[in-house]
Amino acid sequence: MTNLETVQTFLGHVFAGEMDKALALVSDEAIFISVSPVASDANPMLGTFHGKTGAQAFFAAFGDVLEPGEFETSDAFADGRHVAMYGHFKHAVRATGKPYPSDWAMIAKVEDGLLTYYHFYEDSAALSEASTA
Repeated sequence: MTNLETVQTFLGHVFAGEMDKALALVSDEAIFISVSPVASDANPMLGTFHGKTGAQAFFAAFGDVLEPGEFETSDAFADGRHVAMYGHFKHAVRATGKPYPSDWAMIAKVEDGLLTYYHFYEDSAALSEASTA
């Protein structure tokens, strides 16, 4: 499996709710970050998460905050061990029910067939707006 295929397979398992299969593709030393590496009491998705347990917590926080909706990948490419993807999504904020549309980008690193770095970028200002009642 190529590094790009590893990341795509990982995301496919996550979206299908197959976390055990997804975590099998994660290094014990992996780092997961959504937007900011600094944790925030206002948004449990923010911060730096480590290893398989961190990946599990990262995606659990996503499910706590957002109701998954549309998720489209515009393009994806790899250069050696680095993988980049970008596109658009439209989720809903669970607390308010408001839609949360955003462009997104993701940078990942794969080493020896395992995900070692995952940094997801999205419109955090739009999330803040959709999170207010």
